[in-house]
Amino acid sequence: MNYKNLQKFIKKNRDFFEIKVIGKSVLNKNIYAINKVFDPKNEWALLTGGIHAREHLSCDFLCHYIEKLKSIPFLEYNISFVPLINPDGADFAVNGIDKYDDKIKERLITINGREDFTMYKANANGVDLNNNWDADFSKNFSRKKSPSSQGFYGYYPMSEPEVRALEEWTYILSPFITLSFHLKGEEIYYDFFQKRKRKKRDGEIAKLFAGSTGYKIRSTQNLSSGGYKDWCVSNLKIPSLTIELGEDRFSHPYPKEELANICAKHKCLFENLAKSYEIVKKYR
Repeated sequence: MNYKNLQKFIKKNRDFFEIKVIGKSVLNKNIYAINKVFDPKNEWALLTGGIHAREHLSCDFLCHYIEKLKSIPFLEYNISFVPLINPDGADFAVNGIDKYDDKIKERLITINGREDFTMYKANANGVDLNNNWDADFSKNFSRKKSPSSQGFYGYYPMSEPEVRALEEWTYILSPFITLSFHLKGEEIYYDFFQKRKRKKRDGEIAKLFAGSTGYKIRSTQNLSSGGYKDWCVSNLKIPSLTIELGEDRFSHPYPKEELANICAKHKCLFENLAKSYEIVKKYR
């Protein structure tokens, strides 16, 4: 799903949800939060997608579950979706860059190294938004020193407006959990150097989601840094999962025809969040 289609989706569902603009992208597109408040006193679950441009099907995935919420009368938690953190990048990956002025096009082609943007991951500044967070940023596993289609951490942590928007929204909600949806590989990452009690808590939640989806739990804490999940775990001390949707046998751009199969594996999403909330409370 690209930015224009997300705006159409929001317009269609505006009467059912609270819509917030939580920030702007590099090219001044809105970053939306779509919220369902069951009770103002409830704690929040925060679900995000579309942080990597070519993984825009994660936005479609979240919109599917936003639609599902319309038929759910009550949850014991409130839920906020930020389905497209990187609207510029998704626009490049879905529509190309022909509509932009020559100066922007020239810079983007230099960053990307080619005119085909279907494999592009970064934002309009050539920064990988899931490496730009202040969580062991200095380790910089990719070692890329300048803007790129993928893997460039940025010149300093939290440099990008999309990252700062999500940071502020996360602080506002103070969620009990965050789930970040990516593509692809059917894997779940949850650890980032938590101490023993928090690692046990977060591991229980990861096993819950792995058990219902058939996904594998994998550790990436010694392979990557600067991710949103890493920041939530290390700074907010809350459980945070990165969930890689979809089978690895498909290439990018991930076929939209597979969306129904992906969604079917997550039919326990809201139930798992409720169970996660009980686990969180148990460890407090």
